[in-house]
Amino acid sequence: MIGRDQLEDRDADSLTEAVEYSPGIAVLNRFNNNIIDSIGINIRGFQASDATYRDGTRLFAGLPYDAPIETYGLERVEVLRGPASVLYGQGQPGGIINLVTKRPTATPLREIGLEMGSDHHKQLKGDVGGAIDADGHWRYRLTGLVQDADSPIDYIENDRVYIAPALTWSPSARTDLTLLADYQKNESDYYWTGFPRRGTKYDSDNGRIPDDRYIGIPGLGGYDSEVYSVGYLFEQLIGDRFTFRQNARYRHIEYDVVDVFRDYFAAEPLNDDLTVLQRDARLRFDEGDTVTVDNQLLTELSHGAFEHSLLVGLDYKTLDYEARNSGFGNETTDIPPLDLYDPDYSQPYSLPTTFTRSRTEADQYGLYVQDHVKYGDQWALTAGARQDWVSEESLGADENDQNNLSWRAGLVYLADNGLAPYMSYSESFTPQYGNNDATGANYEPISGEQYEIGLRYRPVGWDASFEIAAFDISRQNELVALPSNPSVQDQIGETRSRGVELGAELDLTRGLSAIASYTWNEVEVVEAGGAQVTNGKRVVDRPEHIAKLWLDYTFQQPVLDGLGVGAGVRHRGSAFSNADNTARYPSATLVDAAVRYKFDDVRLQLSAKNVLDDVKVYCSGNQPQSFCDYGVGREVLGSITYRWN
Repeated sequence: MIGRDQLEDRDADSLTEAVEYSPGIAVLNRFNNNIIDSIGINIRGFQASDATYRDGTRLFAGLPYDAPIETYGLERVEVLRGPASVLYGQGQPGGIINLVTKRPTATPLREIGLEMGSDHHKQLKGDVGGAIDADGHWRYRLTGLVQDADSPIDYIENDRVYIAPALTWSPSARTDLTLLADYQKNESDYYWTGFPRRGTKYDSDNGRIPDDRYIGIPGLGGYDSEVYSVGYLFEQLIGDRFTFRQNARYRHIEYDVVDVFRDYFAAEPLNDDLTVLQRDARLRFDEGDTVTVDNQLLTELSHGAFEHSLLVGLDYKTLDYEARNSGFGNETTDIPPLDLYDPDYSQPYSLPTTFTRSRTEADQYGLYVQDHVKYGDQWALTAGARQDWVSEESLGADENDQNNLSWRAGLVYLADNGLAPYMSYSESFTPQYGNNDATGANYEPISGEQYEIGLRYRPVGWDASFEIAAFDISRQNELVALPSNPSVQDQIGETRSRGVELGAELDLTRGLSAIASYTWNEVEVVEAGGAQVTNGKRVVDRPEHIAKLWLDYTFQQPVLDGLGVGAGVRHRGSAFSNADNTARYPSATLVDAAVRYKFDDVRLQLSAKNVLDDVKVYCSGNQPQSFCDYGVGREVLGSITYRWN
């Protein structure tokens, strides 16, 4: 679990920054993490975009694009490794990320803050809450921010508005109802790879292409999103044995994409001396509505030495999504080439004028049951099953029903000395919407299964925990982009992820804490299928070795009261950069640091990502014309926060 204090101490302003020190997670060192952040996160080798949840229900629910996560609106982030289908239905085999929204507080909360940093970053934020009436039956919270920022890339902005009101009604100790709403608007742009290897990885006759070079058209490009949601969390005690919970959310999103990028279909995307880039453009306008409702009934039972925590649930999800897309290589488009060393952005151009319309409507019902059984003080068994019924219909295609039964079981022994060996088996299930453009058929659902054994250790008398886990995950019907056309996704037969994770969280001395982890992970294609010919190859951009360490120290000496420092090291090993496994991305070891000082009601903080400004070049091949992009350099952020009652 990543609590509010950790998010603040590391100045984690994005979802990728929030989870980057968690075991089993690989994060891309790219600017695009701030645009569609969950796409840049892999959990045990599998992408988190289909496995991100908000308050226990799936957030994106089948949308191909979505807004970045505003972490200032979160109380904590929960990273659950391993398939979670039994309770969450549409999870991934690597695990899920559950975002817990800030809730109203009984005690008064008043906070206002200002951030300033690299790339003209400016942000004003505020968070207020407390009881409305004397008895605390009514409580409220209001969280919001305004951000005006540039980015490491010329002409790309990173602006944001976020506001989230919340209201809780607790008429008695047995009833609790929290109403949640939020609105978020983002204005930015996607950074497309477009630089040749000669001129980035090494100098050309013209030198090196600047890492802030923009290959689009200034003032035109944009990944702009607007999203709002309303929902509630309800809990009611029934008698002495039962608890009923119901969580519901309606979410609306609009996503407008104006892209200018390298021409994927040009016979010669670069001229002979690799200085001029052929370009293309795409317009895409997406709009989606999702509804999620989750009902749970919990009870505690016991007989003899057995104690049961029994959970029965029924959830419902809907998706209504439509888009207008000009596609890649549209014949009505005319974008002039760009000199990468001496760009002229004033050339005339024409954008696409013809579009393809698509619409998808989907419904899912899920019925699940789970029993957590304790035998005495040392044995615990968890077993559960879930049945999903999914009906989906896309424009121009027949109705596609995707039904599935998922299982889960785990056994743990709780020794008196703090050791807890365990083993588990679990399954995952993710419906896929739309047509496979590579074959013309409906997509098949993605399914997975995981075997895991491990050992957890909480030493008696220590404020510490250690863990080691070995896992084997297989996943069927993986979606992959065709190298010849990145707008088309094909399905392959099976991928497999095997690995070992080691993790530790501990307080070393008074004021000094540490979070450390190491992951060995091998992700490969077992059966390519479809149009793929990559059997036995490693999956692109999946590092085999990941290691992380974060140390935090709060000074205990009276003269330094209120001063704290933190420092971290993140190592991401080398990974293959193409499906044929003939080229590699480099490994990267990045250093982060933060210093904070609290006095009275004021908190001052200065933090830096990639302190040593180690900018890697990531190339898709080994040829001079192979395309490359740059990693993100050093980013510095300063903030002042004032809190009062």
